[in-house]
Amino acid sequence: MQDKHYDVAIIGAGPAGLQAALVLARTRKSIIVFDSPEPPRNSASHGVHNFVGLDGLLPAQIREQAWRQIDLYNSAELYFEQIVDLQQIAPQQFLLRGENGTSVTARHVILAIGYRDVYPEIAGFSACWGKTIIPCPFCDGYENRDRVWGIVPHGEQVLAHLPVMAKNWASEVKVFLPTHLTLSQHQRETYAAQNIALYENEIRAIHHTGGSVEAVTLDSGERVGVGTLIWHPQEVPTALTQRVIDNFSLELDESGHIQTDASHQTAIKGLWAVGDIKGWATALGAAFMAGQAASAVVREWYA
Repeated sequence: MQDKHYDVAIIGAGPAGLQAALVLARTRKSIIVFDSPEPPRNSASHGVHNFVGLDGLLPAQIREQAWRQIDLYNSAELYFEQIVDLQQIAPQQFLLRGENGTSVTARHVILAIGYRDVYPEIAGFSACWGKTIIPCPFCDGYENRDRVWGIVPHGEQVLAHLPVMAKNWASEVKVFLPTHLTLSQHQRETYAAQNIALYENEIRAIHHTGGSVEAVTLDSGERVGVGTLIWHPQEVPTALTQRVIDNFSLELDESGHIQTDASHQTAIKGLWAVGDIKGWATALGAAFMAGQAASAVVREWYA
C-alpha cells in the first residue's frame, strides 16, 4: 500500500490502540491501525483482568472481539505490519513507513506502543514469566492467591507499599532486596511487625516445575522456598519508540517516558502518546488514556 491518506493512524492494537480506534470510528474518521506481527508485550498473559466485561479473556481474544465491534462502523482498516519510521512532512501531516514497504500519510498519529521487557539472565525466569513470576498483583494476584510470595522490588516506591499490600493475596511474604536499594529503619520495623521476611541478597537461580516457582537460590548460596515472585523486569523503549523520540526531539518526563499534555498530545501537534509509552499501565488504564486522546482529536478537528 502506497501514498494513501488517513485522518488518523494508530500504531499498536492493544487495549489503547483499539479503544482509540473505536472512539474515532464512531465519529466517521478514516483510520488505519497498524499491529506488529510480533508477539505483544503481554503475550505471556493467561488472561487480562480487572477490565469489566472482558475479565479473564486472553489478549488475542480481546483484540478479536474489539475489532469485530470497530469493523461495524466501516471507518477503520487493520494492517499487520511493523512500522519502522514516522516523520512529519508538513504541519499536521505525518508519513508512516512499514517494514514491508507500506507508506501512508495521516493528519494525526496515535502512538499506542511503547516499551518491551528485558528478562534478567537468571535460570528459570523465562519459564515462569506470566505464570508464577508476575509484574502486577492486581493483574494476576488472585490466580496466585494463598501462596508464599517473594517481592523483588525495582524501586523505592515498591519497597514502600507492595510488601505489605501483598498480604491481601499471599499466605506469606518475603522480600529479596537488590543491592542498589536500601531500607529505612522505619521500613525494617514495619516488615518485622507484619512478619515479612527480608533477604538482602540477589537471586541467582529460580527453581520450578513446569513454570511453577518452588524456590530461589541467592548469591549467598541460600535456598529460599517461595511460590510466586512479584517482579517487574527492566523495560526499554521499542525501536520505533526510540526512533520517534529522536525524530521529533520529544521531551521525556522524570520517569523517562514521553511527556504529553493532559489530553496525551505530545509537543508535536497531531502526535499523541497513550498506554505503556507513557509508563506502566494496566489494560483498563491504557484504554482510558486512549479514549481521552481520541476524544481530544475530535474536539480539535475544526478548532
